[in-house]
Parts: sequence; C-alpha cells; structure tokens
Amino acid sequence: MKPHFNDLEPKAVTNDELFGIINPATREWRDGLFSVLLRDQALMSGDGPKWMVMDGDIDPMWIESLNTVMDDNKVLTLASNERIALTPEMRLLFEISNLKTATPATVSRAGILYINPQDLGWNPYMTSWLENRRDDAEKGTLLILFDKYVPPSLEVLRTKFKRITPIPEITHVQMLCSLLDALLIPSNVPSDSPKEWYEMYFVFACVWAFGSACFQDQLIDYRAEFTKWWINEFKAIKFPPVGYVFNYYIDPETKKFISWTDRVEKFELDSDIPLQTSLVHTAETVRLKYFLKLFIQMRKPVMLVGPGGSGKSIIVNEKLSSLSENFAHLNVPLNFYTTSEMLQKVLEKSLEKKAGRNYGPPGNKFMIYFVDDLNMPAVDRHGTVQPHTLIRQWMNYQHWYDRSKLTLKDIHNILFFACMNPTAGSFTIDPRLQRHFFVFATSFPSSECLHHIYSSILKQHMNSHHQKFPLSVIRHGDLIVQLALTMHAKMSQTFLPTAIKFHYSFNLRDLTNVFQGIMFANGDCVPTPGRFVRLWMHETCRVYGDKLVDLKDQDTFNKLLIENIKKVFQVSVFLYSLFIFRNDGE
Repeated sequence: MKPHFNDLEPKAVTNDELFGIINPATREWRDGLFSVLLRDQALMSGDGPKWMVMDGDIDPMWIESLNTVMDDNKVLTLASNERIALTPEMRLLFEISNLKTATPATVSRAGILYINPQDLGWNPYMTSWLENRRDDAEKGTLLILFDKYVPPSLEVLRTKFKRITPIPEITHVQMLCSLLDALLIPSNVPSDSPKEWYEMYFVFACVWAFGSACFQDQLIDYRAEFTKWWINEFKAIKFPPVGYVFNYYIDPETKKFISWTDRVEKFELDSDIPLQTSLVHTAETVRLKYFLKLFIQMRKPVMLVGPGGSGKSIIVNEKLSSLSENFAHLNVPLNFYTTSEMLQKVLEKSLEKKAGRNYGPPGNKFMIYFVDDLNMPAVDRHGTVQPHTLIRQWMNYQHWYDRSKLTLKDIHNILFFACMNPTAGSFTIDPRLQRHFFVFATSFPSSECLHHIYSSILKQHMNSHHQKFPLSVIRHGDLIVQLALTMHAKMSQTFLPTAIKFHYSFNLRDLTNVFQGIMFANGDCVPTPGRFVRLWMHETCRVYGDKLVDLKDQDTFNKLLIENIKKVFQVSVFLYSLFIFRNDGE
C-alpha cells in the first residue's frame, strides 16, 4: 500500500515556526508547521501508512523536542499543553547525511539504516538514462562508450586531480548525461550517423563533465594536468595539439574540433555603462555562455566557482540579460546575515498564485534566480546554513511552505544559477545541495587575455573622435596596458594579506578601476605621452597605493612604480619625482 507522507526540512524554518509559540504579549497560541502536519496525519482516516519525512540536518535544538514522540509514549506535547498522539500507522523518518550533532538520546530511540554511496554507484543512473533513449543501436554504442571512458575518469578524479570545490561522483555522471541529451540531437547525429560521431560528442561531453571543475592553484594547473592525462589515456578521438582540451568545441558541420577563440565577438564599448559591468569576450567567456545556454534549455542548475573579480557575476548577468522575453531573471545576492525567511520573501516577491497551491512567475514566463555569493551566509553552531536548506527543499521536492498560513506552496517554472568564491565565507556548501549544481571553475584570465581585454577597452576609448586624443598618445596605449598588467602582477605577488593587513587582496576589480579612472580623461587632459604616463601613475597610486597602511609598504610600492616605468617607458626618475612631490597631484 502506498504511504501518505509529508516532507519537511526542519532547518528551513525556526524552532518557533516548527513547533509553535505562545505570544508573550497577548498569550495567543500560534501553531507550528510540524504540529499542524502531525495533527493532520493523526486525524486522517484510513489504516494506510502515514510518514513524516524530516529531510535535513539533525540539530539538538529541535530533535530534543521529539524525544517523547520517539519513545514509548509516542506523544507530541506542545507549549499550549496540547498533546498529539501518534496512531499505529504513523512513522517518523529522518533523512540525514551524518550523526555529528545527534545526541545518544536521539540515536537510541531510532533505528539506523546506513546507505553506502559506493554500494549504489553511478551505474543505476546511467542505466535509467539509457533506457529513455529511443534508438536501440544508439543505446548499444553509448553503453560501450560509458564503460570505456567513465570508470577511468572517475578513478583519476579521486586520486590525482583537485577540483575547485568538492563534487559528488554522481553529479559528474548526471552532468555527462545532461550534456549528451543536449548534444545528441538529430541535427548533430542523424539516425544513420557513424559511431565515430557519437564517440566525438561523447568525448567532448566527458571532458567537460569531469574536467569543468579543474582549476589552477598556486602550484599546479590541474586543467593542464587533466589535458595531459586525457591525451595519453584516450587516443581514439584526437584533440588539436595546442593548448588544453577545454579550448575546443565541435563544429556541427565539419565534425572537427575548432578553437573557441573563433567564436569571440568584437568588443563594442558603451560609454554609458560602467567599465566594471562591461564584458569583453574571451575564449573562456564564450564557452561558459555556450554551456549556460545549453543548461538553460535543459532546465539544469549551474554554479560558477572562482576567486573574487574573475568575472563570474558579469558572465551570468550578461547571459541572462540576453535571453528572450519568455524568461525572467532576478539577482539574489546573499550575505552573512541572510536568513531563510529573508531569502523566501525575496524569491516569492517575483511569483504569483496560479491555481490552488501552485505558484510561478507572471504569465507564461520561466524564472531564473541568480544566487550570488552562495557560500556567504552564516553557518550555525551545528554546521547548517539556513538559506541553503530552503533552496535544497525546492531542489528536492519543488515546493516550500507558507510561513504564515502553514500550507504547502508548489513552485513551478523556476531555476537556480549560483556563483561563489571558494576562498570566502564558508568556503564550501553542504554536499546535499552541491550535488544539484553542475560546476564550472572560473579563473583569472591569462596575461594574453588580460592584454586583449584592456587594450580593446582602451583603444575603443582613445580612437573615438569625441575624445580627441593625439596620435602620439594613442600609440602609447599598448604600453600603458602592459605597464598596468605588470604593476598589478607585482602588487599581487609583493603585498599578501595577513591578519592585520587582511585587505591586501588585489584582483581584476582593482585593475578595472585603474582603467575606469583613465577613461574619465580625454585628449585635452592628456596632450602628450608623458601626461598619459602621469595619469596612469595617479590612478595606480589611488587604487593600489591608498590601500597600503604603513610607510615601509608605501616605500616598496614607490620603488615598484619607478622600476616598472623605467623598464617599460624609460621615463626619468625626475619626472616621477615631480609627480610625487607636486601638491596638486599633477
């Protein structure tokens, strides 16, 4: 007999919202979510099984209130003195990831069933996915490819390669299957396609499913290591010999690997948009937008993970703003003080009631919530991040509860995108939430990419006939970019954050601020190359120099500035000293 069940994420609400509270001013009793659901089950007719599924972290703050329910009494006693007795058909089920915060009193009252992820593995998911494919010949081809590529890839991820954030193995396989769903369409592989075409698309999907979270840390570039391993391990499908395996996509017409750089669009500077929100396309931004588009079509949540200032938010916002009118999007930035109640109010603000308990975006639109800084909210003393529990509740069940009416809300036609910085906040998130997201690591662009980005911006600004820059100044644009990049690299290497100087963190936002300052000037302000150098020096002192807190660091900064100017421009120290000691900053 099929059981009737209610699911509940106990940490998505407060203790008072869970069990009820007496208003101290009016002495009025307000019911709690758990007590309402338990009472409804107790009053329900029929002798079929009735389950209360508590799907979330165990916390002594709420689990201790259930001691009398879990022992022989089987009675929930509320603060209003109401007693709700469990009927013989009712059961409590706790679905948890660990028992770290469970007390002996709780553990002794429940039967424990441990489900080992290694016992289940990825094969059942793959088999289920294959059964939904229509072509029997395709099924056989794909099964051979799964056996050939997936086990070695998972094994090497376990032992050799570091990912930017911990990702469950099953998520890699789910990402692979979703990519295959998007790529193995009739326009790419017609019914009479050779097996080589299937293998080519399978290899492309495998590279991204297993390598998308590889990144470059201070010692090792794991993307390069993954590329070397892949080329040595699998030789049936050959990648071009230059660069990473991530640098290429499959041309649907020729079925050959083409560099992502061929899809990079020319940058057009809009003077009305702040430079900090402008996006200059590179090979990395193009491929990230390509995969964002695929997963929007597949309705799959995506997470970009990378250091601050690496362009995560700009890439996602740029993609979301370019979607058709059938889509709506909402930015949801999180911070240390964000609670699940605050998050729920923000999410529900853009939804409307459809029918019954169904809610969704206005009209027939599809809503994409972009949750920025996902790992920033506070972690409570039992290790739970409250806003994450609300998102996970929707990911698992596609609903959450109305906090005032204590009724269920089924939420349709929404999707979550997320970004997070693995060096800030809580660093990582709960694996039970992480498993839902397909992860892409973003990194700082290479020096060649940075030169392309900032020279594109500066050239468009200086070549505009409104700005009236002399030709002699325009010719020095590339040298100024080179000087700015060299200085930024020196600052990042020389001034490292400490406990006292924790703000000594220099990223691309600082570099962008330097160029934003330069672009406030026109040809009248910068009539000569010397003035151009002095303008850059001024902006560099404001952005970098003003962050430094003691005389020793400022002296080191001044020496770096002199060395770089002499190296790139051969400008005399006399010119530099004029800039430093003139009161007006000229």
